[in-house]
Amino acid sequence: EPYLAVSMGLKCVSCHTNPTGGGKRNALGVAFARAELPTRTVERGGETVLPGEISRWLSVGGDLRARLDAVDSPGTDRTSEFGVERGTVYAAVTPVPNLVTLYVDELVAPNGASAREAFALVTPAGGKYTLKAGKFFLPFGLRLEDDSAFVRQVSGINFTTPDSGVEAGLELPRWSAQVALTNGTAGGPETDATKQVSLQSVYVRPRWRIGAGVNVNNAALGDRQMAALFAGFRTGRIAWLAELDAITDETAAGDRDQRVSLIEGNWRFAKGHNLKVTYEFLDPARGVADDERERYSVVWEHSPVQFLQARLGWRTYNGVAADPASNRDELFAELHAFF
Repeated sequence: EPYLAVSMGLKCVSCHTNPTGGGKRNALGVAFARAELPTRTVERGGETVLPGEISRWLSVGGDLRARLDAVDSPGTDRTSEFGVERGTVYAAVTPVPNLVTLYVDELVAPNGASAREAFALVTPAGGKYTLKAGKFFLPFGLRLEDDSAFVRQVSGINFTTPDSGVEAGLELPRWSAQVALTNGTAGGPETDATKQVSLQSVYVRPRWRIGAGVNVNNAALGDRQMAALFAGFRTGRIAWLAELDAITDETAAGDRDQRVSLIEGNWRFAKGHNLKVTYEFLDPARGVADDERERYSVVWEHSPVQFLQARLGWRTYNGVAADPASNRDELFAELHAFF
């Protein structure tokens, strides 16, 4: 998650095979999850190989999140449901060391198998430059784990909407930048000759970072322009995240302007424990009165041993009175196993 990068003063590429983050963890990411995240590390005698490292040219990984969700909306009966939120497996083959990587991120649950990412990655000059071709997550804003966050839902850029195309990147000690040219169909079939352009840059310091992103998608059904400004900083044990997105959709009925924002604090108050508090705001149509929506979240995360995390969270929505779903309360418990 981005707050971990902020708390450690690292970039996404430090801990993930994908230079823009998400998906499979690299050797440093696995070592961090083994030694730094949990309350205690269970040792096995003579253990020297990290999980997932099959050989020098093949590594694998995975995530499984099982949940219990309870929802209470005004005027309706409360509901609760057990389910698998997300099950993913990853594989990276490196036929040319430190230069060429073939990467696959496969969703296997809850609704059958589908490829989230599948790309070839070329990293010349020791990883200073990156070139990606295939299907991948777009570079735009904070890559939060929570796809239900307003900034992830309204922008339409999240873990459920990878796209196919090419991406070029630059990784300097304090800078990370990417530009991507993709179909603009969120992984669906292309229907016209226009393409989507995504551009993002982040400046990283040990205690803080600031970034900006632009996304332009020209489509037959209407154009969309998005801009994001995001930041992270650390105060003691608390890692803060913030993002502000401005979105304009051009349609036959006229332009629609949206504004969406997020502020999040993560307090790692003890080893293996994190308290996440989030405030989100959405104005779905600027110029229209009384349509704003808010969401508040409090989530406790506990990692008792390596590669295992339990989460307990509460979220409340404050929205339009005529829409019960926009005023619901949610309570969830999650068990997350990964490597």
